[in-house]
Amino acid sequence: MDKVSFLQEKSTFHMKYPDQSDLAFYRWYTAQYPNEAIGWFHLGKEREAQGNSEQALEAYRRGLVSKQGPYDNETRDAYHRLLRERQRSSLGSRTRLLLASLLFLYFQFAFSPGPLRDGSSETIPQAAKQPVPTPGQTQPHVEVIAVPPTLSARELSEQVRRYVESRRPALTQPFTVMVVPEVPGSPLFRPLLFYQPREVRGILRYNPTSRTVISEKWWDKPVQLEREPTLASVKAELTDEQLTLQHVLILRNALYRYYQQTGTLPAQLSDLAGAYPGNYLPQIPVPPKRLLLKSYPYHPKAFLPESAWDSLRNVLPLPGYPEPVAPFEPLQLQLTTSTHTLKLISGSHLVRSYPVAIGKNDSTPEGYYTIQQKINQPRGHDNIYGTRGMVFQENGYALHGTNHPESIGSSVSLGCVRLYNAAVEELYSFVSLGTEFMISNAPSPAQPWSNPAPFVLPAGPEEETPQVIYNWLH
Repeated sequence: MDKVSFLQEKSTFHMKYPDQSDLAFYRWYTAQYPNEAIGWFHLGKEREAQGNSEQALEAYRRGLVSKQGPYDNETRDAYHRLLRERQRSSLGSRTRLLLASLLFLYFQFAFSPGPLRDGSSETIPQAAKQPVPTPGQTQPHVEVIAVPPTLSARELSEQVRRYVESRRPALTQPFTVMVVPEVPGSPLFRPLLFYQPREVRGILRYNPTSRTVISEKWWDKPVQLEREPTLASVKAELTDEQLTLQHVLILRNALYRYYQQTGTLPAQLSDLAGAYPGNYLPQIPVPPKRLLLKSYPYHPKAFLPESAWDSLRNVLPLPGYPEPVAPFEPLQLQLTTSTHTLKLISGSHLVRSYPVAIGKNDSTPEGYYTIQQKINQPRGHDNIYGTRGMVFQENGYALHGTNHPESIGSSVSLGCVRLYNAAVEELYSFVSLGTEFMISNAPSPAQPWSNPAPFVLPAGPEEETPQVIYNWLH
């Protein structure tokens, strides 16, 4: 429902019930239209105005799991703003308590001999200067697109030519298009950034400056990529590009979530890879060697709070490759309980898809959550939590590995989400603290997807909590 229709509903309500408040209307509206974010957004704002932040957060959460429509971005921004304000308030209370304690200690001991007076001052070392990277050299660009299975080789050639002539008008360097059979559930003739091709229908190399086809090859039937030697170099180029795209997406998402939780960007990228509980990332990705960069360029002064996500393209640019036609969005986890499928997405881009085990008797809670903690090697009896854990709700709900891989694909836990250990290690590398996690039991067909080569950022002992024995709802 758009804003005009919403205001008409509000006007009609107050004409019919002139003694009722705006709060009463918002409560009525969300009961009548529970899938419309606009109602939950205004209910949250009204709860905030009354000073009830917990009910406001709950209203914003409900709006975030509503169907796509107007006020999605406003609801998300309001939710994270309120989270930051609550965190700052909590930090302020702790700081005041600490200062009071220090003042008490000072007056107790300031005038007596002891370490408070005798200690020598220490010079705090300055942070090491970060190397200033040079722009990455332009790299061979490869796009993977899916096509209908019914097209002949001649029809493919014609349609892919039309695609390249209209799809990349801003490119000046020659690029390659790898054409694959239709991927169920994915769009046709649109770049599949994180899809690992198994079969190929054709390949075309195009020069956008002269608007000419450099070379092309087509097959009437799909051929196995591994068995086609002429495609080896293109496959290697695609692998390098996917790796760079993953690195940049991981870093941008971590920077965005850091900003959402703290209200600022880190001074340097290495601040994202702190010890638990500040471990947004296990490590900072290192650029592939062919980019000739020691580190990814980071320009925090280019950040614009009013367009936080969009400005990250300038804060952390994508070196060597063109930005995707369909822009990246912050990473988000989506669990469909009906198919036992967990997806990692970035806007319209599917990044990874994993089979999972969930809770029996609908014990995995439906709703909107965020990743609150990340633990390397979480302790539990018999290694029941596998090699990684990510808490998404305080009362015992987590995404974690398992020592029972045969359970994946079924409903057997007490509410947690289990993954294969290899999958949870990869997911742990992508997902930062604060990443959104949406759980829904809405019916949805299981869609096949071929993940790229496994990608894992090694986690270290500083991300472990050896003193804690977890009792998650395994």
